[in-house]
Amino acid sequence: MVSAAPIQRPLAMSLRQIETFRAVMMTGSITEAAKMLFITQPSASRILAAAESRLGFALFERSKGRLFPTPEARRIYSEVETAYAGVLRVDDLVRAIIEGKSGKLNIVCSPSLGAELVPRAIALFNQRYPDLPIHFEPLTHNNLIPRVLLGKDYLGISMFAVNSNNLKMEALVDGPMMCISPPGWLAPGGIVKVDDLPSHPWIDYGHDTPLGAIVGDIFGRHRRPSPIVEVRSAISARVLVKERVGVAIVDPFCIDASTFQRIDVHEIRPARKLRVHAVYSQAEPLSHAGRAFIRMLQSILDDHLRAVDGLRRSAG
Repeated sequence: MVSAAPIQRPLAMSLRQIETFRAVMMTGSITEAAKMLFITQPSASRILAAAESRLGFALFERSKGRLFPTPEARRIYSEVETAYAGVLRVDDLVRAIIEGKSGKLNIVCSPSLGAELVPRAIALFNQRYPDLPIHFEPLTHNNLIPRVLLGKDYLGISMFAVNSNNLKMEALVDGPMMCISPPGWLAPGGIVKVDDLPSHPWIDYGHDTPLGAIVGDIFGRHRRPSPIVEVRSAISARVLVKERVGVAIVDPFCIDASTFQRIDVHEIRPARKLRVHAVYSQAEPLSHAGRAFIRMLQSILDDHLRAVDGLRRSAG
């Protein structure tokens, strides 16, 4: 049986009338009440008169230009102050949310993003909202998705698409996959084709991993070399390339300025882009703090991609 909706009872006094009545009680004067509410004195008088007409009894006795609250007014004022205490608590909470002093930001992200870029966004966020606690944890894709699904108020930052009707994905940036190699191993010019790779020691990812699947898409029908080392993250691949173990295909988010000092960075053909998403529960829309963090992170990711592209072009 469907329960009936509660009947909306009209207020005996409007909220504006209650506010004006309270101001008059606090100041003892319509003129001062009007100043307190930033309205004109005639407007305050009309609101108070309308309230008394609506109630059917006087709230104040007028004598020699002064207002004296009636016994009924004093009883009403007592309840109004109790209600206003609750309103002030709500206002305090709203201000705390706006100023980042309420709640907690729980962030999980892909390892490449967690090495530098997400921490950089957290540092910027912390400068603006120093009182908001933050939980931060880089996770592999297989662990990131359950944490967002099952955790409370988690924001995921993922380099890979998520297939779940219970999660919402919000695209942030698209970045090109890149090939990295020890200096001089691959022909200069900034562009490498997958046909150029089998003649060099190859660092690959497990084919069952998201990065492994993306690399498989890049090779397509071309022969994918047998790896000399298999890893699970682009960060590991980058370190191995720096140590001259082999060549690899990586995401652009694990590359920074220091990478170019000991590694050659190339465009890869066929080209393949990687899209970074913010991931969160469909049942729990993002908080104000979560939205603010995403805006900061998106700006940092955009700047990073431009910087990497500029460094690659200048190095070539």
